[in-house]
Amino acid sequence: MILAKTAGRCHICGGELTEPWQADHVLAHSGGGVHAADNYLPAHAICNNYRWDYTADEFQELLKLGVWIRLQIEHKTPLGQQAAAKYMAHDTRRTLRRKRPIEA
Repeated sequence: MILAKTAGRCHICGGELTEPWQADHVLAHSGGGVHAADNYLPAHAICNNYRWDYTADEFQELLKLGVWIRLQIEHKTPLGQQAAAKYMAHDTRRTLRRKRPIEA
């Protein structure tokens, strides 16, 4: 039922959903949203993770910032080069943390 609301597409990015997908709260639970089908829309896990608990206005600001910094990177401005290097270092550390084997 939830997946059918968007014809099998992520409500955040619009991409096609394949397994696994997540039911995202339209109104965040922390903001008073309920755990009910009427308050869920389907989303990619990564989209839902990055949307996190932001309001619509906050998320739009993040999107605008992301587009702006991407242009800085594409145009190879000093700021763009610095941002790209710092982001790659951050993403590498994040990826390595998630790939550590679980100790028994």
